Amino acid sequence: MRVFGRRDRGADRLLRDALKRVNAHGASAAGSPTDVQLLGQVSSGDDWAQIRDYWTRRAGLTGSWPTRLGANERIINLWPIPPGSLQLTAGVGLKPPKRQPRKLLSTPALLSFDASQSGEDALAQAIVSWLDDTVVQHNEYPAGVALAPPILEEWATKGRLIRRVIVARNVEWPLPAADGVTWPPAAAS
Repeated sequence: MRVFGRRDRGADRLLRDALKRVNAHGASAAGSPTDVQLLGQVSSGDDWAQIRDYWTRRAGLTGSWPTRLGANERIINLWPIPPGSLQLTAGVGLKPPKRQPRKLLSTPALLSFDASQSGEDALAQAIVSWLDDTVVQHNEYPAGVALAPPILEEWATKGRLIRRVIVARNVEWPLPAADGVTWPPAAAS
């Protein structure tokens, strides 16, 4: 997996390159690409056990997920969801299982990272990995994808939403950014 340093143009370039690979992969396909909103949810070890247990019961896709996190470790779950469908993930104060997306469009991604790394850099890293693995290598979107700028949610314990931002970086996304999803409402990235 690629490692990014500080937020700089390197991560932006890697995202742009990954989008080019995805566009080239889908260019020869017949049909319309699938519209996808990527939602990155950052959690600490306090909520991790509940999130992992929920997904083990719901979908059984947690075999490679860590059972617990280190003291200075965080997790980002990258969920491919339909654009404009945050639904209950917007629930502030809800237990971790209640803020998980209901409808996934394909295989999600998971990345553990050191708490000293920014959530935005971890999100970029997870997106590049997801695009290369899910879209290009495993061809889960035979007609390609059209992506909206990703959303990053950072959660504290007991359902406290720290922030929700659209993380466009310096990348041109095929779809427009979601409206009205930032938290606090004036937050921007």
